[in-house]
Amino acid sequence: MLIVGLTGGIATGKSTVSRTLREAGFPVVDADVVAREVVEPGTRTLEKIKLAFGPNIIENGILNRDKLGRIVFGNQAELTRLNTIMQPAIRSTMLDKIAFWRTQQIPILIIDIPLLFERGYDKKDIIDKIVVVHTTEAIQKSRLEARDGLDSTQAQNRMKSQIPIAEKIAGADYILDNNGDKMSLAVQIEKLIIELKEIAPKYDAK
Repeated sequence: MLIVGLTGGIATGKSTVSRTLREAGFPVVDADVVAREVVEPGTRTLEKIKLAFGPNIIENGILNRDKLGRIVFGNQAELTRLNTIMQPAIRSTMLDKIAFWRTQQIPILIIDIPLLFERGYDKKDIIDKIVVVHTTEAIQKSRLEARDGLDSTQAQNRMKSQIPIAEKIAGADYILDNNGDKMSLAVQIEKLIIELKEIAPKYDAK
């Protein structure tokens, strides 16, 4: 099974690429979905977050992500504390999902991980090929402000919580340029699909 890590900067269009690959028939393990699963009501991870950040972070048994975001973004110490709780749970669940798909004997699995490089997944012998979706920082910031209703400082803080996109590009096997229109991106994705299908047989025994 060929395991393809899909990543990019926040608001660079990674989710669009992920959705397109899923629609093309590729199974996708989405780290953002897993991150929500591990903090569902009653989970040990949610209880740990409650102990670390206080009961006000929980409303009606559900994690208030906006409140948590205001605490951790722009505060490296608090972000580190949150990641210490979240990342082991996310990693364990993702490995379980990868193991499941391996039993299904599929040729290609997409792993959608926004923080692929930040969390060291590129160094853990999990990912075979890495795809990075990128834009200029100006476009990234503009899209983030519009998408999430953030002001300039808030958007900048969220971008700073990730490593620079240039470093991610340097570690990529495939690069998707999302500075243009939807058609331009679609053409690049179609080319990527063809290339992944061509190399997948080499990973059949994996």
